Amino acid sequence: MLIYLIKIFIFQILISFPIIKISIMKSLVDKPNNRKFHLNATPYTGGIILSLTYLFIIFLTEFDDKSLNLVFSYAFIISLTGLVDDRYNVRPGTKLILQSIPIFFLIDQNLYLLDLGNYNLVDTLNLGSINKIFTFLCCLLLINAFNYSDGIDGLLPTISIVILISFTVFLLNINNMAYLNMILITFPLIIFLFFNFGILKKFKVFLGDSGSNFLGFIISFIAIYLFKEKGIHPALIVWPLAYLVYEFLSVTIFRIMSNKGTFKPGKDHLHYEIIKVFKLNQYTALFFIIFVNIFFVLFGSFIFYKTSPDISMIAFIFFFIIYLGFKYLIKKFNNQLNK
Repeated sequence: MLIYLIKIFIFQILISFPIIKISIMKSLVDKPNNRKFHLNATPYTGGIILSLTYLFIIFLTEFDDKSLNLVFSYAFIISLTGLVDDRYNVRPGTKLILQSIPIFFLIDQNLYLLDLGNYNLVDTLNLGSINKIFTFLCCLLLINAFNYSDGIDGLLPTISIVILISFTVFLLNINNMAYLNMILITFPLIIFLFFNFGILKKFKVFLGDSGSNFLGFIISFIAIYLFKEKGIHPALIVWPLAYLVYEFLSVTIFRIMSNKGTFKPGKDHLHYEIIKVFKLNQYTALFFIIFVNIFFVLFGSFIFYKTSPDISMIAFIFFFIIYLGFKYLIKKFNNQLNK
């Protein structure tokens, strides 16, 4: 395991510096505006760095899991489609089409949901003839949920690390050796934080849409993989994803109610709103959101293991209602500040 981690570290470092330099030369940079925190034009090619790293994990570490190999291979495609969006700022409809292509490819490789697990009240919740459509819509939702939460340095990579560590613990709990693969998958994100936080100022890099799409894609299909091939119940898998799902659904609901464009950039995401209401800096906001995310993981896991999948899913829905109410209060305070 250690030698594999060393190989990943060396490879990712070796490709990061030249990609960042080339991005600056080719103007593949995110320029500051009134919606963003950064003051200097910053490369948005972090997703390309990550996708190449994950692609080469297959070769560098003799990664032999067929399903995960397919996920990483098609994830490279979605990182390229995200880069197109970053470069040309495509329309929402075009963006959804670009995101859909690799999802369809991977579903066609039989990585899709047949059911949503067993429950005391309804036995097996079969999806029947809508299984592929349901899988497609869930993946598309989650990819855009990741995109919604990519607003401050380190937020989305850290959330993704929490999710993958949670998945690792779930596998450890059932003594499944696939937890070693989860460690390898988590490690590149830890390395990426070094560049995302700008520890070396001249080599700071953002995820960009290429990165948020990439992370949403791989984690969507890793979640499906954990259920289909490793037997981890969906009522447990949903909890590490809770913050991202809650945030996406709440923002979408409030935008529809306000007749605003659903996929347009805005400052109605939680990280922007708590910064304004509580006068936080972006790193304090980061720690707050990560704390919320970890709380959901711990509480949801406790409920699942101590009660039943039925209670776990009911609690998941109940906490969304609470989250929606919290977002409403934050928005109300923000509106008062704007008057």
